[in-house]
Amino acid sequence: MLFNKISPIFSILLFVSFVTALAPQDLLITILSQQEGYNAAQAKLLQSNIQSQSLHKEPPEIILSHKLDVYGSWTIVPLIPYLYEQNKSARWYIFCLENTAIDLNKLLNVLNKYDADIYKKMWIGNALYDKEPTITHHYAEHSKRFKYPNLGSGFAMSKHLFESLVNKAKNYISPNRDFNVDASYEFATFVLNESKGTRLTHVSEFCDVFSTNCATYPKPFHACDKIRLPQKIYVAVKTCAKYHVDRLKFIKKTWARHAENIGYFTNELDENLPNGYLTPDTEEGHCSKTFSILKQVAPILKEKKLDWLLITDDDTIISMARLLRMLTCYNPADLVAIGERYGFRSTQIHGYDYLTGGAGVVLSTQLVLEMIKPKVCDCPSSTTPDDMFLFGVCLAQLGIKVTHSPLFHQARPKDYATVYLATKEPISFHQYANIDPIQVYKEWFEDDDDFLPDYSIKHSEL
Repeated sequence: MLFNKISPIFSILLFVSFVTALAPQDLLITILSQQEGYNAAQAKLLQSNIQSQSLHKEPPEIILSHKLDVYGSWTIVPLIPYLYEQNKSARWYIFCLENTAIDLNKLLNVLNKYDADIYKKMWIGNALYDKEPTITHHYAEHSKRFKYPNLGSGFAMSKHLFESLVNKAKNYISPNRDFNVDASYEFATFVLNESKGTRLTHVSEFCDVFSTNCATYPKPFHACDKIRLPQKIYVAVKTCAKYHVDRLKFIKKTWARHAENIGYFTNELDENLPNGYLTPDTEEGHCSKTFSILKQVAPILKEKKLDWLLITDDDTIISMARLLRMLTCYNPADLVAIGERYGFRSTQIHGYDYLTGGAGVVLSTQLVLEMIKPKVCDCPSSTTPDDMFLFGVCLAQLGIKVTHSPLFHQARPKDYATVYLATKEPISFHQYANIDPIQVYKEWFEDDDDFLPDYSIKHSEL
């Protein structure tokens, strides 16, 4: 008799559970993809992999952001109105990168714990936080309570929270700020401010490294081929006389030893720079200096039949081995520009993306030759910011989209969340302030670079 009384209620609960359980088509997955061949191929592979996991069920809708005509799509906010119009029936909106691994069944199981109709203002992911104010986040005085998502792990946003942000996103302009630096941090700030206090919830199944319980995790980079020797890259170091001793000594003791073709571009030559080249110098901007480097290096690239040019600052710390591994995935016959992407009014029609110079900028030889053609990339003034104009405005005028690599870093290791750096093998860091650059090189890069030849004797004989 007791069973007869309970069974109808139990049946209803089972029915409700069955009805509300998520299916793959309840998700809208956006891959924050890029146009360059290798990156687009990685995004397409992820899309196909997710679709294949749906088995006999209707797969989730998957969007590759680089195929959309949305200004500043990499900053995420401009995508919200478009995605909502694309699929208003989605119960969860997922964002990830091209190197994110997704186990669809485990992801659905995680999301089933958070009913989107109950947890109306919810977004979840692998949470990062800053230990102290940092230049990459505009020196904001946030505490550990302010968390932002590790984009490599992806994040998920409930339909109600997503819908509440649609109108806010349509005309959103970041307050008092023209620049986009870190899309994840800036998006979390947008959500916090525009949703009146909604914070990211850390969920362990959104992993930073692979384990058996992971619904998502960022896949590490794997080279597409073996490193080619002799090296097919020329390294141009921007410097000036006052830093010949203080900065170049660190470079020569560390990563420059493993650069087969390297030159130092400065306003004054001295006996300690046998491979030095004269360039104009300014106190700020440096556009004429960097453009001079392009013009002086172009004949060297052609004469030595080199494929790539790397331009760095004299306080950039870099791994030549990791850089060469990354370049095995790119075609030097294309017009390619790779580095760390920043944005200037990127979400507006007259805005643009650019590669920030301190992290190091890699250009294919073909692109260098295109840029130095008459009246193609002539600097508006000698003090125009070189990275914003040459690696932003000029490339946009040529119809070239910059390729972002999260392995390049404009700041020091201490300026990034520990977990964020632990999920990748960085190629570069920048700035010597309050650090020991030799120690940073030894900790992050030396073991990899030791597999390359030491060219320091060759450089001293030039």
